[in-house]
Order: sequence, then structure tokens, then C-alpha cells
Amino acid sequence: MTGLSWTVFDTLHQYLVQFVKSQKTSKMSTQDQLFITLVKLRQNPSTDMMCGIFDLAHSTFLDVFSRWLDLMYANISFLIKWPDGECIRSTVPAEVLFQYPRVTAIIDCFEIRIEHSKKLKTRAITYSKYKNWTTVKYFIACHPSGSITYLSKGWGGRASDVHIVRNSDFLSQKFHHAGDQILADRGFTLKDDFAVLGAQLITPSFTRGRKQLSAEDVANSRVTSNIRIHIGKYRVSSQIHTVCTF
Repeated sequence: MTGLSWTVFDTLHQYLVQFVKSQKTSKMSTQDQLFITLVKLRQNPSTDMMCGIFDLAHSTFLDVFSRWLDLMYANISFLIKWPDGECIRSTVPAEVLFQYPRVTAIIDCFEIRIEHSKKLKTRAITYSKYKNWTTVKYFIACHPSGSITYLSKGWGGRASDVHIVRNSDFLSQKFHHAGDQILADRGFTLKDDFAVLGAQLITPSFTRGRKQLSAEDVANSRVTSNIRIHIGKYRVSSQIHTVCTF
């Protein structure tokens, strides 16, 4: 239910439990608390279902889940890291490697709906025209195999994809080397920014200035779009949205 083997789960629990503050009033073991948190993150059942299955009061579940979410963020977020070049090349799926032999990442942004703020300035900053709602927005990079390798800080939904990337540390030699290939949607108009680092940003072709794309452009765009589906499979925007609004 958690997606982890017992050995991994037990190791994770032993590591995290040292950061748990004394909970003399809690009748639930820390192991059970971690378990229900991971089940919620992995399976995303409704809160009512979780409370029914584990015989918990609604407020108790929300308290446990919130505390362990904060605990994991504070103590294991270091697991999201950029792999070295050898690791990337040795684990890229063959079908991706055939088309893009130097690919290192697939990038995208996702948004999470939030409640409207009472402050007009905050509401303006977080309003997303794309979602037609107030949101927080994150920039994410994934390894072609699907693992998350970079996650930006949160931005108001008004911020553009380009603005978020340019104001992160992703555009640096810390992450990119000459010849690297990065796949993205056409909204990431950052080819010159990556070119400065010697890297190549690959996006689907535009029809701008042309009646239609050439056969070669159509084929290349289709391949790029299909490969970018990887990031849709592994990013957790829908689960995060549900978690943040339950």
C-alpha cells in the first residue's frame, strides 16, 4: 500500500523517528503514523475512507498527516538530487536514448489550486489565467526514467514558466554541461539561455510564420511530445492538489 518494501519502510521509520517530538498524548505508534501518511501519498484515498479504515477521528488523521508531511519535508527532501552524468546515461530508457543520446532532463511546470486570499495583492500574484483560479506554481525536472531530480520553490500562479526558470538556480553549470539535451514544452522559450551553458533545449516546433510544419518537424515534435509524457506519469500535481485541499 505504501509502495515500499518492509525493509525500506522500517529503515525510513528508524531514520525519521529520531526527529519526532514527544507525543505522550498520542495512542498511535509512530510506525502507524508514518504508514497512514505514506498510504495517503501513494494511494490518495479520501480522508473519510482513511478514517474509516484506520478507525480515526477526522481531526486526528489531519493532524498526523500534516505533522508527518512536514517532518518528511524537513528531513528527507535531500533525496531529490541531480544525478551525475554517468548515472544519467546508464539509466536513460533505450527508446529515449535512441532519439536523444545526450538527454539529461525533461522539464515542466505544474500548478496547485489554493483558496482565494482576502488580500487583493496576494490574490493578484496567485491568480492563474491558465487555471482561471488562484494557484501556487512549481518548476520540476525529471530524469528520463521518471525520477524527480529538481523542484523549485513555490511561486504565485501569475508567474510565467520562463520567469520561474530564470529566477531559479536551474540555469547554471551546476546542472548542465556542454552537449546536454533538455526536453520541454514549446512554452519554455529558453533556448538562448541554455545555449549559453552549451546545452540544447529541445521543444516541439512552432508553425509561426509558416502555414504548416514540414514532415520532419512533425515527426520530431511527435517524438518529443511522446517522451515528455514521462513527466506527466511521475509528477504528483494531482495528488498534491488533493492533499492540499482535503
